[in-house]
Amino acid sequence: MDISLYVLPLCVEGSYLHRVALDISSILHDNQISSSQHGECHHDQQSVAEIPGSSSQLSPPPSSSNRETRARGRNVVIFGETGVGKSSIINIIAQQELAATSNDATGCTSRSEHYLAEISSQRFVLFDTAGLNEGTEGTVPAAKAERQLKSLLRQLMSPGSDGIGLLVYCVRNTTAPHALARDYNTFYVGICQKRVPIVVVVTGLEGETRMEDWWDTNEEKVKNHDMQFADHACVTVLQEYPGIPEVFTHHIKESSEILRNLIVNNCSDLALTTAGSSVLRERGAPRRHRGQRTE
Repeated sequence: MDISLYVLPLCVEGSYLHRVALDISSILHDNQISSSQHGECHHDQQSVAEIPGSSSQLSPPPSSSNRETRARGRNVVIFGETGVGKSSIINIIAQQELAATSNDATGCTSRSEHYLAEISSQRFVLFDTAGLNEGTEGTVPAAKAERQLKSLLRQLMSPGSDGIGLLVYCVRNTTAPHALARDYNTFYVGICQKRVPIVVVVTGLEGETRMEDWWDTNEEKVKNHDMQFADHACVTVLQEYPGIPEVFTHHIKESSEILRNLIVNNCSDLALTTAGSSVLRERGAPRRHRGQRTE
């Protein structure tokens, strides 16, 4: 009998006793020979049944859970302000037009959508999310977009789900570092409790001679606001068009390589859920460095 199930409701969330109960629940879960869990919950216009590996599906035995996750694809959640280019980033990573895009300042994604992508023979499930901080007249009002993202993160981190392999926080190059802290704290610190890897992608740098200069200038400012990222990418999400300047073409090709490497290098093989697994990455897997090509 898992006594933590009876203890947890009596504990204050975040307290020492609450964390102990979570750890006990995780240990008991990992030692089970097999388990089957059914559950279904809904968020705005999308049910957990639509999410790969959610608790609405039978949970595989713990010994095979990592193989099953790898077969379906590890979950990568892409989030950030509206109009920053999240959908374009998904298409660049997948190297095909999967997500609808728009040139407007308002967002074009009204709810979370997921797409399967393969990089260097590895499978990933890329989650596109509604843009944050959009006005009330936008595609998705700010409060609703925030609720949707919180709900998605909680579902993916719930027991019986595949968890989250990587968070990708997308920001504009014009956004001041201190302005990035709110969403970082709300979703990464508050919801994910810093238990999954997070990277930052800075867009809008096509006009720069060297896109990486943004990070060189702002890295210390980011750290001074208590934000820590496993990695970063300074890119453009422009698409090629007739007569495009050569420097833009170079940045577009460079951005594709940078973004694909970012996912492969930082996505956890063993994704965390709120059950509290302590293993984030399979040891021994080679790690690509910035500039090394993916296939």
